[in-house]
Amino acid sequence: MVYRAGLAAMAIIALLLGYVVVVGVLRSRPLTLPAPSGPFPVGRAIVTVAAGSATPDEPRRAAWVWYPARPGSADEAPRVDYVPDGWSGPGTLPPTVGLGWLLQDVGAVTSWARRDAPPAPGPAPVVVLAPGFETAPWMYTTLGEELASHGRVVALLVPPTTPARVVDGIPRTSPTAPATPTGAEVDTLIGRQAADMTALLNAFTSADPPVPVTVDARRTVFAGHSLGGGAAVRACELEPRCVGSINMDGPQPDRAPTKPELLLGSDRSCAAVTPCAEDGAPRAYTDWLVQRRVGSPPTSTATITGAGHNAFGDAGHYFVAPPVGAAAGVGDIPAHRMHVVLTRTLDTTIDELLHNGPIGHAEPGSATDLPELVRLPD
Repeated sequence: MVYRAGLAAMAIIALLLGYVVVVGVLRSRPLTLPAPSGPFPVGRAIVTVAAGSATPDEPRRAAWVWYPARPGSADEAPRVDYVPDGWSGPGTLPPTVGLGWLLQDVGAVTSWARRDAPPAPGPAPVVVLAPGFETAPWMYTTLGEELASHGRVVALLVPPTTPARVVDGIPRTSPTAPATPTGAEVDTLIGRQAADMTALLNAFTSADPPVPVTVDARRTVFAGHSLGGGAAVRACELEPRCVGSINMDGPQPDRAPTKPELLLGSDRSCAAVTPCAEDGAPRAYTDWLVQRRVGSPPTSTATITGAGHNAFGDAGHYFVAPPVGAAAGVGDIPAHRMHVVLTRTLDTTIDELLHNGPIGHAEPGSATDLPELVRLPD
């Protein structure tokens, strides 16, 4: 009996060791993100700017900027590191559940932008992008690169809730299992992030912009994911230069928008549809999401069939080992399809907003071309 128990224990240990080895190989395999489709090469800069929600201990924060680079000369600039030195480490996302070894090694990810490449001649419209709660800035690289390749400056101010270690001298860590904020806490965070978005736009129109790009701030779109989506809508209402907003699967702010807004969500998300299902979220929070959407309705709503909440960024491309994969929140839509549907929808919507047109009238493809995109009645 003891002999058999020992054999069983050894077999279990061997299986576990084999699992660890296989996961270690798979998570470290080279991953190249989708190439930008626009006519411009892309530059990326990481700068430090004044924060709209500044505190005495933190008057300035880091910002990631993707921008259209000058064709030809951009090839001479070095390719960026997907995650620069000093940004990734213990306590960072993708998601901090104490099981980071089961997730994508971000050091194995390759993107396309060139570091500090010479900017293309301007002026360029601006997309101020707000990340989600507990989401790292590099997780929006595919969006930043794609939109910049079509001639827009895309700027993201790193919020205090980031799990990244910021390189401006302020070390940060994130709790291993952050609790879902309450509705009141979300509204506070939305207000702070909205102030940051306006401050970031102001930095680009100052006499000494953080990146030497020429922008047309009168052609600004605010966009965001999750918590950042609500902040984008709120900021656009407060900023006269903003022509409209895009809320990617986030809560609506406490007031209905008067400017055009696209709420783009998952087909199961309580932020976008009823009935809905938010896996793992408290019932009180999902009820609050529905009530907020009903009370502050967007001007236009669309869903992406099969998308998960975390698919609105790079997470859908990452390796996630079973059994964590089911909890990754990226849905069951293939990553390449999510990328196509999301980026083409954003590209078309931004063009509509910049030209003061109604949202959703210029479809980013035919119904058979993007069948996952479903426009909901206004």
